[in-house]
Amino acid sequence: MFALLKDMIAAVREGASEGLAEAREEIDAEKASKTLDVTERLSALKTRLALAPPMERIVTAFAAPYRETFLGELAAAATETRPPIHLLCMDLPPKELNYWKTLIARDFDVEDAESAEVLTRALLEKARNAPEEQSAVSLVRACHVAAGAAGLGYTDADQALIWAAPAISIAAARFASWNAYGQAFLHSECDAAGSNVLGRKVLARTVQRLVDDPISPWRTLTWPAA
Repeated sequence: MFALLKDMIAAVREGASEGLAEAREEIDAEKASKTLDVTERLSALKTRLALAPPMERIVTAFAAPYRETFLGELAAAATETRPPIHLLCMDLPPKELNYWKTLIARDFDVEDAESAEVLTRALLEKARNAPEEQSAVSLVRACHVAAGAAGLGYTDADQALIWAAPAISIAAARFASWNAYGQAFLHSECDAAGSNVLGRKVLARTVQRLVDDPISPWRTLTWPAA
């Protein structure tokens, strides 16, 4: 009887050991698969960045006060040891697409390419005619809308750049640096539609990150010449 119990206990232990070994193998395989997925995703992102023309990088960086606020791209890039690609390319992270679609529809009534183009051009015209200290918020919003439309697939990046291209010459003529642009944005955003105290505090922290973080496009891209 005791021998039988001993054999049963041994069998249970052996089965448990084999089960644990199988579980460890499955966990290791899952980790390896996730690592491969991350590696492939980062490789694809870096390839996309390499293909981004200078104009796309500048226009997307113009939109960075909103993009960084809603994406937290600088922290994500630091964690993944990569450039802040979504502050340099119009593409959006796949997991953010539904949120972004809701965001620009709610804040800007943009739901397709036509509404995005009309608003982008209107905001740039407003920036062109506004006093210098009030033009930055229209520039940021115009580039945010154009880049968002491309990121959502409402249009392609080339078309969005056609809409947003005047932002470069307007910004270059009005401001001397990324820091000046950021400070003017914070100043003009105070009086813009939809502004509120909490939002202004969040945007102020965002602009400070963009100015301070070594990997920020506001540190790595040269301000466009007038």
